[in-house]
Amino acid sequence: MHNIPFRGAERCLKALTPTRQGKLRLICFPHAGGSAGTFRAWSSLLCSDIELFAMQYPGREDRADEAPACQHRGLVAELQQALAPLQDKPCVFFGHSLGGRLALATALSARLPPIGLIVSACSTPYAAKHGHLLRLTRSALIETLHESGQTTAITDENADLLDAYLPLIRADLLLASQLIFPRETHLPIPLAVFYGEDDLWVDRQDLADWRLLAGGEVHERRFPGRHLFLNEQRNAVIDALHTLLAGPLSAPPTPR
Repeated sequence: MHNIPFRGAERCLKALTPTRQGKLRLICFPHAGGSAGTFRAWSSLLCSDIELFAMQYPGREDRADEAPACQHRGLVAELQQALAPLQDKPCVFFGHSLGGRLALATALSARLPPIGLIVSACSTPYAAKHGHLLRLTRSALIETLHESGQTTAITDENADLLDAYLPLIRADLLLASQLIFPRETHLPIPLAVFYGEDDLWVDRQDLADWRLLAGGEVHERRFPGRHLFLNEQRNAVIDALHTLLAGPLSAPPTPR
């Protein structure tokens, strides 16, 4: 596997493909309540030209002994530090939901920005559209998450999972509410937007706001499914990634 050469980096950034001479690196940012494990299945599906990495936020999987991040600035700084050793090859960021906002924040403040950004199931960057979820009671939050397709494997029958999951997702929702971008924000790199046709959390205005932020052409891809369509439409998502990463978001030719 890739060696990420500085102390503690392996806890934050996971290399999901074996060491190889890929032309481009795809850096994935998980959704609220998600983890680097969300993207492990992609490693056997992506072509060999793409090296796959995923961010691991505090409070999950091998970072379960850490408190979830509650301030976005500190987390973004940590993500940037983890990415520093990977700047020898072109990178594209992919972020789902909360991950889209974190990927955008990281791209905008990076010393060497990615060559492209893909946001998936991500509401408007200009407002905390779902900030009201932080005020919901336990039962109301569970119901809302279930309606969006985020708790299909977690029910009241496995209370231990719920007890571990809800504080994590509340912390992640708090992060999302902090990641609001000014309307004058300009994204100087190509943008693609993925969305689920039955996603209750993303609507046409959200898509319009992402077009405004890009200030140019946006490559939109619609998929069947709700907020977590990545799981149900994995092969279609991989096909879309291959098309984008070989075309509008492709790595520039290597100078001879």
